[in-house]
Amino acid sequence: MENRDFFGRFFQIELFGGSHSEEIGTIIKGVPEDIKLDLKFIQNELNRRRPAQNNLSSQRNEPDKFHFTEGIKNETTTGEKIRIVIPNIDVRSQDYSQFEEVYRPSHIEYPARLRYGSEINLKGGGRFSGRLTAPIVAAGAIAKIILKKQGINIAGYTSQIGSIIDENNYSVNQIQERVESNAVRGIDSELTNNMIDLIENVIKQEDSVGGVVTIQIENYPPGLGDPWFHSLESDLASAILSIPSTRGIEFGTGFKAATMLGSEHNDPYILENGKISTKSNNCGGIIDGISIGTPIIFKVPIKPTASIGKIQKTLNFKTKQMVDLTIKGRHDPCIVPRVLIAIEAISAIVLVDHLLISKTQNELK
Repeated sequence: MENRDFFGRFFQIELFGGSHSEEIGTIIKGVPEDIKLDLKFIQNELNRRRPAQNNLSSQRNEPDKFHFTEGIKNETTTGEKIRIVIPNIDVRSQDYSQFEEVYRPSHIEYPARLRYGSEINLKGGGRFSGRLTAPIVAAGAIAKIILKKQGINIAGYTSQIGSIIDENNYSVNQIQERVESNAVRGIDSELTNNMIDLIENVIKQEDSVGGVVTIQIENYPPGLGDPWFHSLESDLASAILSIPSTRGIEFGTGFKAATMLGSEHNDPYILENGKISTKSNNCGGIIDGISIGTPIIFKVPIKPTASIGKIQKTLNFKTKQMVDLTIKGRHDPCIVPRVLIAIEAISAIVLVDHLLISKTQNELK
């Protein structure tokens, strides 16, 4: 199996390592030179994603301390490729020995071995593990620094856990002010408490629960993106759906648009404070793959964590008999609050990629 993954055209990230390897990391190409990096901000982004922050997340205790091995001098980018390394500290490979013959429901063992052969190392999920979102978050932190220099802000929050839904709308400032005040990264305090109660109840049942992440991006310039296969929407969708546990994406009104009339869904253009804008934002800030300058808003549903303590029936692939399976180990009863950070990060990477594409195209004109 090829041990690397790539994403991006100008701002390109490459991942290496696996869940139980000595280290994981990323190689970033296309970062402009002379960008001063805030190393405390990058570490804080990794801290937001790391496990063992509270009793609602996995207790795998990874400090996620990163270091640069290339591309940075005096905390400033050199224009060369950047290499970031994050050691794996708290690895328990013995927890996965039982899955050589009895594959976990809704896990990667069966399809991965069909694709890459029986010798592939899948302990902890191997190359497919959500552990690889840590280097994505590190790369995304650099992308966020670049965006912030351009006055572009991105923030996400948990808008749903199970059947508990926050239907309110928030600005990026409101999200950033409130999102770290609670364990689920929700905004409305009453709904947040209900979400926490739901997850705690799921823990008692040795089960898991999913939810929805909402992302909002403000001040992204109009006119960025391309038609068809490299539209801003399709690149965001491709990036976000590469994150484990994501199950879809909807921009603006999303699936609700199927129930609306054209007269209801259309966003009439207006002049607001001397700038062209739209009266509504049902499109979520993107029309036919190109940004229009209004806030980019999208939602991402997250599935329940597949690893649960509850006894499940599954197939023993060696004996061809159905058996009882109890999954032991350290797993998130609800991965939504941690996945949120990875979705923010990879969205930022896409946004910077399109900024650099536009800049290059304009220079060539």
